[in-house]
Amino acid sequence: MRPERPLCSPRPPLASVQAALLSWITGQGLGAPAVDPPSLIHSDARAGADERLAVYAHMYRARLVEALESQFPRLARLVGAEAFADLTADYVADAPSRHPSLRELGRALPLWLAERRAERPALASLAALEWARVDLYDQADEAAMTLETPRAWPPERLGELPLRLIAAHRFVEVAGGTEALWDALSSDATEVPSALVASSALRPSAPLLVWRQEIAVYHRALAPDECAALAALADGSCFGVICERLAAVHGDELAAGRAFGWLSTWLTDGLLVQPA
Repeated sequence: MRPERPLCSPRPPLASVQAALLSWITGQGLGAPAVDPPSLIHSDARAGADERLAVYAHMYRARLVEALESQFPRLARLVGAEAFADLTADYVADAPSRHPSLRELGRALPLWLAERRAERPALASLAALEWARVDLYDQADEAAMTLETPRAWPPERLGELPLRLIAAHRFVEVAGGTEALWDALSSDATEVPSALVASSALRPSAPLLVWRQEIAVYHRALAPDECAALAALADGSCFGVICERLAAVHGDELAAGRAFGWLSTWLTDGLLVQPA
């Protein structure tokens, strides 16, 4: 009489297997797993199931660190490699990205740093500037106004010249001194003075304009009056409105000189959309 064959244990549902492996590899708790991941992995003399799974867990964490460092290279340089890896793990655990692309991984990092690393405000300011620059890089192209447009405009109607900021811009409020910290953390910097980090945390906040001109991204500090003028152009305005606002504060003569100076700078920087 032939011996009975042992009953095979039923295979767990694919969804259960996927959820268990995801929880193991990412370290993100997804409830009590219905399947024990190591039981799904073959062990041999070269490596056990736990070791094989650990390879994927390590690569997952390393890829996240690599992706976040590509978006925040100066922040990574400031805190150091080991601390940045720990920061990445904490950030992803607290605010995991739900977007399928790693491009969105760092979107919430500046706010997260402001809340979870409040004792080091320079980190959040630096991250806010870095994210704004990253986020603008692949914004839609628009034809920028050139100097020929105002030159060709009838002089008596120059106040009607339509002005609108390109979409590829951001106003970023950062701690004073963030620009200097950015420069000090350039790729060829050997050391960042600790006093510079401390001063960036203590000085009053200041607005920065971040924008893309063709394929390059720039930023610069803004005086309060220019910041207000540019904000008025975000949805579109005209040159005459800018002149009137300046005249109400500074008088006609000073207002005219400042308005034309701004217009020249905005055109040089490619900040204005070419009128249709």
